[in-house]
Amino acid sequence: MGNSFFKSIIIFFVGFSLQGLEAQTTTFYNEFWDGIAEDVFLSPQKKEETEIGKRVREKNFEEIKNLRSFIKNRLVYENTKDKILAGNRESKVGLIQDLESLPDLGGFLWYRDNQTILRWGDWSDFYEDGFSAEKIRLEGQLPSFRLGNDEFYFFAKNMSGYSPVDFRFIGWESTFYVFGDDGSLRFSNDSHIDKSLRVSEFRKTFETIREKIPGCEILEENDLKIFIIPAKNHPIYYVLYGLRLFLYVWTVYLFWVFLNLAFPNLKKHLPPSPPETT
Repeated sequence: MGNSFFKSIIIFFVGFSLQGLEAQTTTFYNEFWDGIAEDVFLSPQKKEETEIGKRVREKNFEEIKNLRSFIKNRLVYENTKDKILAGNRESKVGLIQDLESLPDLGGFLWYRDNQTILRWGDWSDFYEDGFSAEKIRLEGQLPSFRLGNDEFYFFAKNMSGYSPVDFRFIGWESTFYVFGDDGSLRFSNDSHIDKSLRVSEFRKTFETIREKIPGCEILEENDLKIFIIPAKNHPIYYVLYGLRLFLYVWTVYLFWVFLNLAFPNLKKHLPPSPPETT
């Protein structure tokens, strides 16, 4: 009975491992073919839309991660959190000064036992009723973290005149504007845009532009809205696009030639086909 039990356990784990391997293999092949389809068959405009969304998502994630790390380290540094809870005013003032020094931090909230310990920044766009500071909308996608029993929320908002990332593209060069959940401008490759522009104001302008320029798109990336205005196509972009397509076709052809040279007698060793029955 003992041997049968252990055999059953081994068979179970082997089957489970094979299932996991099959799932990973399927995921790998899906991602592989999706990548080829994106590189080869997407139009230049769609290709750049995908690239813009990818780069914006990466930069936003990096910025949020850096803000979270800075705030966490500052709260732990010299027991700042514990000192503020104990009523130390100098520690509180020092923390606020450090928060004000971050050009891409829009607001900071500190909750403990459902009570506000510290609120810094302009949270008016997150008020549920538009007025009450005690009814802040926290069920959205606001970045947050916990330290013990304390909850901390924050959001990114670039100061006027501050651009954390310089986006530059070669070829199509669509113009894009990225707005955060609070409605402020986060990223753009338009160097002449007013950094204080709000999404409500820009949306009206965008609808007018959309009537004149076909192909304008609005993308959603988590808590970001990306408005894309395509530019006129540059010939070099289509040259590179054709070269990329040619390289893929050439690779497939060389692979086919390699198989024929490496296995010239492969077909001869295959089992004969069964005779047809009449």
